[in-house]
Amino acid sequence: MWMLLLHAAPPIGWLPLDGAPWVGQARADDGDDGGDGDDGSASDGGASSAGSDAGTGGQDTDPGPRVPELPVQADGFSATELIALDPSPAALQRAAQWGARVVETSVQAGLGVRVVRLRLPQGIDARTALAVTNERDPGVFDLHHFYQLDQAEAAGCEGASCEPMQRMDWPAANARCGRGQTIGIVDSGVNTGLSALRGADLRVRRFVTDANATTDASHGTAVATLLVGQPGAGLPGLLPRASLRAAEPFFRLPSGTLVADALGLVKSLDWLVGNGAGVIGMSLTGPPNRVLQAAIERVQARGVLVVASVGNGGRNAAPAHPAALDGVLGATALSADLRIYWRANQGDTVDFALPGVALPAPDAEGIVRPRSGTSYAVPFLVAQLSQSLHEGLLSRADWQGGRAVPVTDLGAAGRDPVFGWGLPKVAVRCG
Repeated sequence: MWMLLLHAAPPIGWLPLDGAPWVGQARADDGDDGGDGDDGSASDGGASSAGSDAGTGGQDTDPGPRVPELPVQADGFSATELIALDPSPAALQRAAQWGARVVETSVQAGLGVRVVRLRLPQGIDARTALAVTNERDPGVFDLHHFYQLDQAEAAGCEGASCEPMQRMDWPAANARCGRGQTIGIVDSGVNTGLSALRGADLRVRRFVTDANATTDASHGTAVATLLVGQPGAGLPGLLPRASLRAAEPFFRLPSGTLVADALGLVKSLDWLVGNGAGVIGMSLTGPPNRVLQAAIERVQARGVLVVASVGNGGRNAAPAHPAALDGVLGATALSADLRIYWRANQGDTVDFALPGVALPAPDAEGIVRPRSGTSYAVPFLVAQLSQSLHEGLLSRADWQGGRAVPVTDLGAAGRDPVFGWGLPKVAVRCG
């Protein structure tokens, strides 16, 4: 899973929105980096890259102002900050009266949202500050939550990289899959120089406040390869001819945990929508957050489908966000024998089940390892959505309703809390 962090600058013309506040971090929904993610090791895995945003394979940086490293919080948010969604000048003035200081104002014109990050005075913790702001301005401020990737790790690489595609009846001759399509991911960095990605229409842009923050490109490289790995490179992707835009909001906390903060996620979504992504994959989970929810609602209002991992907390875990949001399609992970990933969340957030256990995929150095977790099911659902929409086989409403999607029903008849509707098997042609 990934975590999110928000920062604020001097206030400038704001438009208030209804809703409750949220602040936090997001984690990638996998455990490649030795955490609690999908790969069996950590949920902190991920990667980042920097460079220029010009041309195929280029990378862009959006570092913003340098700020001190935030303290690590076991409950998943910054103890020294709040964030606010479109706060009024009066709301900010009231917060300033007890010492809160605006450190960043981020206007995302594409989504029509403004997010303000506030630094708290010494002696006031974030929970107390939120309670104070909610007394006069309910539904404006929130904690700054963190989100992580949903990945896990296994030993030894087994199986062919094409086997997962065969499992969902993907075209064997898929060299043309993805033509005329733009897809987006919110993930860690991507090693664009990897042999499997050479020749791909791939652009990466970084959305991290601290330009010097360390990161990792293993998770993002694996997901990008699953999507646009080039034919003949040994790791063919599902949509090798698609234009992939990869937003990178993840960074490492002093503890070593790889996270993205809420503001980084909002900036990532705005950039992806502005670059024409029709489907966006978010292989990350975290707590509910009003600002992130508003941004995703704006993304959906523009006709873009959002896919998210359901999480790796197990059958009794609370619903993970953003998969729990209305209209977001939740992806869970299947093994080669069509069993559910043992760490996958269950419940109403599960829409579809796709390959996501022991998938051979490269890390940032190009070393192929088996990857497991609901995080890795996301690119398979992104590919199904994008190609089927492009060919006119299914509509956005079909996917969000679920009943019209051809599937292999793996659990109780119809939709169930373990497999959702089942394993999608849309007869795409890629012709």
